[in-house]
Order: sequence, then C-alpha cells, then structure tokens
Amino acid sequence: MKMMNGCKPVLLATLALITFATPAIASEDWPIITRKVDVLYEGDKPFVFLGLAAPNIQANEDQILPDFSNRFPDEYELRDLLSSINRLGARATRSFAFGIHSPKDKGIPFHVMGRRQYNEDAFRSFDMLLALCKEYDVRILVPIIASQSFEIVRGVDEFAALSGKTEVGAFWTDKKVKEDFKHFLRYLMNRKNTITGVVYKNDPAILAWQFGNEFDSYYNDRKLPPEIWKPIITNWQLEMAAYIKTINPNHLLVEAGGDRQTMIDSPLIDIMSAHLYEYWNRLFGGPTELAPIAKEERERTRGKKVLLIDEFGLATLENQRALIKTIREEGISGGLLWSIRAHRRDGGFYYHNEGGTPINSFHLPGFTSGYHFQAQQILDLIRKEGYAMRGMKVPPIEKPDQPPILWGNKGELVWRGSTGASGYNIERAESKQGPWEVMAVGVQDSVIFDVKKYTEDKIYKPTPLWFDETSDPGKVYYYRVKGINAGGETDYSNILEMSR
Repeated sequence: MKMMNGCKPVLLATLALITFATPAIASEDWPIITRKVDVLYEGDKPFVFLGLAAPNIQANEDQILPDFSNRFPDEYELRDLLSSINRLGARATRSFAFGIHSPKDKGIPFHVMGRRQYNEDAFRSFDMLLALCKEYDVRILVPIIASQSFEIVRGVDEFAALSGKTEVGAFWTDKKVKEDFKHFLRYLMNRKNTITGVVYKNDPAILAWQFGNEFDSYYNDRKLPPEIWKPIITNWQLEMAAYIKTINPNHLLVEAGGDRQTMIDSPLIDIMSAHLYEYWNRLFGGPTELAPIAKEERERTRGKKVLLIDEFGLATLENQRALIKTIREEGISGGLLWSIRAHRRDGGFYYHNEGGTPINSFHLPGFTSGYHFQAQQILDLIRKEGYAMRGMKVPPIEKPDQPPILWGNKGELVWRGSTGASGYNIERAESKQGPWEVMAVGVQDSVIFDVKKYTEDKIYKPTPLWFDETSDPGKVYYYRVKGINAGGETDYSNILEMSR
C-alpha cells in the first residue's frame, strides 16, 4: 500500500490482519489458579512468576491523544504487552485499577462513567485482553479500585461522589455507596466477554482479584488518624470479600492494605501483597534494603497465606537483585517489577516517569534511553531469574514479532514497532522495485512522543523516529523498514513513497 505525505496513523489499522486464538476457557492445561495454604497452584503444579506490572494494560494514562481515541489499548498494544511479558519468561502481570469518572477530567472516558453506569468500550478492551491471555500464557492480577485520586484514573472518593456522597470516608462507611460498589462487583464478576463468551468469574485468565490499590494510602495521604481508619478499611475489605465469595467462588482474593494480621488470619483472604520501593522508603524514612522486608513478610505468611510482591522497584540493580533472590529462595509466589509500557499504535512507545525520579517505564528489550536506570541489565535479570523460579533454562531470544508498519511525511519516518525488536534497519530506493540501499542500522524506537505537536493542518504528528538527511528536496524516494534483534529479523514493512 502506498502512503503519501501526511498519512494519518489511524489508516494503518487496515494493514494489520490479526486473528484470535482459541478463547481462554478453563481446561486441563489452562485451569483457574487455586491455592493450597501458602502456595499457588495451576492444576497440580505450583504456579510461580517473576515479571513486570503493566499498569496501562487496562487504560492508557499517558500521551493520550486530544480526541482520546487511544485511551483504551487496542489489539496491537495488548498483544505487544502480553508478548513482551511472555518473552521475559513471566506468566503473570498486574493491571491497574479501573478508572472512575470525575468532572475534573472533562471528556475523558473511564470504566465507570456514572452511578451504576459502565463504559462498554472500555470493557470491550478488557474483554480483548482476557481473550488474548491464553495465547501468551499470561495471567492477570486485577485490582478493582484505587485509593488515590490520580489524574485520569481516580478512585474511591470519585466513586462515592457518583453516589452523591462527598464527605471524607464515605466510600468505606456509607451504605448507599457500598451497595453501589457491590453493584459494580456483580457487573464485573458476571460480565460475559464479548469475544470469548466466558463470564469473568469463570475466566482462568484472571489470576486473582485485588480489592484495590494501596488502601493504606487513603488515610496517609489525607493525614487521617490510622488508628481510626485502618480498622474501617480492614472491615470494608472483609465485608466485600464475603460478598465476592457468594457471587464468585472461583477466583482468589488479594488484600489491598488494612490491618495485616487480621488479613492473614481471615479465611476470606487468599493472598497477601506487598509493595516494596527503595525510593519511596528513602523519601519517607523507611528501610531501603528490600530483601529483608520481603523475608519478614514471608515469615508472617508462611504456612498461612500466599505472598506476592506485586510491585517493587525504583531501586538500585544490586538492591533488586537481592530482593529477587529472596523471592525465589523463600517460596514467595511471585514478584512484579514496576513497570512496563507498550508500543504505541501510532509509533514509538508509551512513557511514564516515576515520581520525578530518573526512572521511566521499561520497554522491551531495553534501550539506551533507559541507560541511566540500567533498564537493559534489570530486564535481563528479570528474564534469567524468572526462568530460574520455574526451574527452566533461559531459552534463546526469539526474533521480533510482526513486521513494522511504516508511514511518514517530508523525510521523517515513523513506524508501528515490532515486539521484541532491539532496533530497525532502514532501506531506501529510487524505484519501488529497488535496488535498495541500507540507510541506517539498529535505529531504536524508544523515544518520547509529544501529543501536543501538530502539523499546520492540525493533524496529530508523532515525534519522528528517523529523518533522511541525505534526501534531495522534492525528489521521490521509496522506504522500507524491518525489525531486528539477537534472534533474527522481521519481514519488511510496507513500502512508503515519500519526498521532502
């Protein structure tokens, strides 16, 4: 297909002919994950994992287009994330909480748009995620709601506001809000996937449901007395746990904070979680060595509950290496580094900076843009140790997935990336039939995109990945690109006709 100057990326969707594999229905080789005391099981075999959290796998939060058309991941972005996780040897990841509408975020779509009003487009994207999981052998840990009020995510206060309750703590205490949340729980557990036909409560793609994200942050962020609010939040979780067990006895439940010993002792809770960050501990005066914290948590849960380190990071390579060693040796069921982001459908990657630190999101397979936080070394460590946890040798690197899709304007090239590619080779010709000349080798696509950048005709224009400095102005050239890595290369992209 020939693409002339100013071609909109949205048109490229017609190039990707993607089909779904067998739907993710529970079977002997794909059962719902269970537990026996403090161990997760997949059928009769222990289930362990080491990988990365994928907080944009249910909704993109950064670099959103002005028309919000990329708010929810499409099939390409979901496949890119799942394939990346699979390539690292991980068998699970963690999404972030479902988004709750707030009037502060005008025009932005959320999963929950009003009182007992759920966004079908948003959940169709989640349907697609679950439909793809078996193909990539990845399970999803799903937190339901955030305690925080992050921009374009929002959480418990916004949910209470949709019920007409704005007083502090209404989400945890008000009967009407609780009934509305139970309505949301019924919607989640009983939703039938529009692709597979599998009801969520029967879907083995869901590793476990977590009540939410960092509930202890609720009273800490608002400087409320923990001696009052921790018991309230603990009791709220136990109430909801009892309710979920009546409508979904299949899946495991993960706490999200509250009184830790009460959660360990409760028969309603299956899994204990921990978020371990060197940066945040250092900032707030906590212990900075992460491995001893994990070991202490394991001793508290041993013989009682499964333990997951479902978020960790913002730490030195040495600190993370020690933590991962502890996860593997102490029988902790899983660990997830924070965090991985997908390729963009319109070229490059999504980015997210972590609290003003030097650390940005991780992109497979690791790029020079992540040199200052040792991204390549950390991803290599995750891959090596993840396979070791499973008792497996690290396999050879697989060649990149799908060939890139290429477009451009006035000498600037942009392409939809190939999952797993460490770089791209660019070729140019003066005829569509060649001969082709290699113009660049190993060009990386891990660059930041500016969604506010527009061309003169107000068409969104992503940051170019490569510019042809040697082309003659006004002369027509033909371009093609292929993805490469240590395991091989993709087929060539489409051929682009372009002049500058």
